[in-house]
Amino acid sequence: MTQKNIEVFQDLDLRTRSASVSIRDLILGQLRSPWSHDVEREKEVKSYALKDEDVIVLVRESFDGIEESGLVLWQDEDGYRVANIVPRKVGELGITKYNAILQDFVSRIAEPAAKQGGFFLEKTQPRQTLEDWLEPVPAALLRRFSSLANKSTGAAHPRDQERWYEFLIEAHRASVSLDSERLARWLSEVEGWPSEIASELAIDYEFARGLLQKYDNSRA
Repeated sequence: MTQKNIEVFQDLDLRTRSASVSIRDLILGQLRSPWSHDVEREKEVKSYALKDEDVIVLVRESFDGIEESGLVLWQDEDGYRVANIVPRKVGELGITKYNAILQDFVSRIAEPAAKQGGFFLEKTQPRQTLEDWLEPVPAALLRRFSSLANKSTGAAHPRDQERWYEFLIEAHRASVSLDSERLARWLSEVEGWPSEIASELAIDYEFARGLLQKYDNSRA
């Protein structure tokens, strides 16, 4: 059975196994219209760095109804990651436009630079399922809770609450990557929960994860 998915912001990492490789030089060497290097904005962003991390700020001209936007590459241990993509004038891009700019950067700049030698790309999928964020056991428990619970009352009924707690405990044990925002979206968009109830469950999930982690730390 094909699992339902939701559209998410993609992540992109540029990785190298060699300290002699300059990803910065390779990326900037591929720049040409409609992409450019924003040196002034780069200096400003770099001033916010807490450590001596390199920052690369690029600008993509408007295209296909997508506003001119800046893409920020932030250095980490073994390369760079795309830290953000933001429009130059309007408030925010939204998922679809964000991913379109990211893919344009990959095809025009990052892939040619990587092929030139020395680094590789790690990119997440634009549409993901519950299994992309959860291990099999907590994913199954969450699906069971969602399919059996009264969607108008959340986890209020004792049996629903028991199934919800089972999911929370397993999610904590598994050290999962699911965040509360994606949980709320999955409950609402895929499972058909009312958005208000989905948000309440997501808040409860975030609180429970924090509480359980605090409890573990107190016993260490």
